Amino acid sequence: MALDFDHLGALGRATLQTMFEADSPVGKAVLDRDLRYVFINRTLAAFNGCSVKEHLGRTVEEILPGAYPTLAPLLRSVLDEGAQQAQFRVSVEMPNAPGELSEWDASYLPIRLEDGSVGGVYVQAVNLTAKLRAEQALANSEKQLRRVLDSLFAFVGVLTPDGTLIEANRAPLEAAGLDAQDVLGRLFWDTFWWNFSAETQDWLRQACARAAQGDIVREDVTVRMLGDSRMTLDFMLVPMRDDNGQITRLIASAIDISDRLAAQRRTEAALRERTVLLQEVHHRVKNNLQIIASLLNLQARNAGPGAQQALQDSQSRVMAMALTHQLLYERNDFSMLELGPYLRRLVASLRDAHGELLRRVTLKVEAPDSGLNIDLNLAVPVALVVNELLTNALKHGFGADLHGEVVVRAERVGPRIAVTVADTGTGLPAGFDVHSTKTLGLCLVTLLTEQLRAEIQWPVVGQAGTAFTLHLPPETKSP
Repeated sequence: MALDFDHLGALGRATLQTMFEADSPVGKAVLDRDLRYVFINRTLAAFNGCSVKEHLGRTVEEILPGAYPTLAPLLRSVLDEGAQQAQFRVSVEMPNAPGELSEWDASYLPIRLEDGSVGGVYVQAVNLTAKLRAEQALANSEKQLRRVLDSLFAFVGVLTPDGTLIEANRAPLEAAGLDAQDVLGRLFWDTFWWNFSAETQDWLRQACARAAQGDIVREDVTVRMLGDSRMTLDFMLVPMRDDNGQITRLIASAIDISDRLAAQRRTEAALRERTVLLQEVHHRVKNNLQIIASLLNLQARNAGPGAQQALQDSQSRVMAMALTHQLLYERNDFSMLELGPYLRRLVASLRDAHGELLRRVTLKVEAPDSGLNIDLNLAVPVALVVNELLTNALKHGFGADLHGEVVVRAERVGPRIAVTVADTGTGLPAGFDVHSTKTLGLCLVTLLTEQLRAEIQWPVVGQAGTAFTLHLPPETKSP
């Protein structure tokens, strides 16, 4: 008997037609005993590279000449023996991809007639090529990623949100002398790296809980490595989210910072040694300058009036330099000098030297305690300039009975620091030329101003009071 569907009636034939015309990811076809296509759906026709109409009445060999030698024995076993070829995998060449093998999951089932004989073959096939290629591409990508991760010196691990370790790259395993099976599938805090300390385990357990809630955790931690040694890590836990924003994994990463910390400790130790050395240097310089000042004081006692004044002026300058080293020694900062505290200490020392005069002349300092730093190498020149201007104001600004005040002011004016020494005394006499004066004090002020690459604003001659303002250059550095 031939394969005939007329006996199905109108409803049966319509049902069969609908089944084959409906869109389906599964390819379907009916073949007669001559292996000619009687029915085929659009899915399988497209896989075969022809339209549905082009298939009907043509044989499998005509449609699939490259695949037919592989398919023919299977189809013949169904027709001749009535055997079911269910769920088999086959690789064949298709017309729409010549020279390439396509992977199929197929079933060939016998269609039996009323008399029990096999009248045709029902074909059902799913093209697995795209899926398998995608799986292969994913596998290749995962292998490539694994090679990349295993080549890193950093430690990388992947955890589930509950803290179970499911991936670890080679570096942390080799550093601890472990195999992957020793740690994978275990809670991260129970693995060899962490389970040496209950405190460390508790910290990591809480860190994983925070990361599972969306926090990024980063901390320097100590872990156990090969031979029960300890290693300090810069450790980070980062949550990884899917397209819906759900946290699906926790990514653990770390780098060994043991050498860096050791180098840092060596640097800090060297810095402490340097600090102690500089303290000692400044302390000794200050002591030596004080000895020089004392010697000058002894000489001044037995000198004539003119020589005595010169020796006292030199003593004042030496003490101004000694005070700079004293403050550096006290502050443990050998790069910068705070101007405000220095000026207050300098004025206090001058009060001791001019006690009788200061009964009628007030000395004031207007400067902040912090924020006016000057470079260490500029500290002594600035100190000497201020000392000269203060000494001149006290020596020459006030007559025998004149009362008044001397103000030392330090402030930031734009990018510059300005230091002003002003007094309410008699002022500079008419005809006085500060640029041609031969006095040692003002000559020293001019030379030191040039050394500082600063500018000085001189007072107006012939007016009551004087005001000298030293403008230090912006971002003052040593010349």
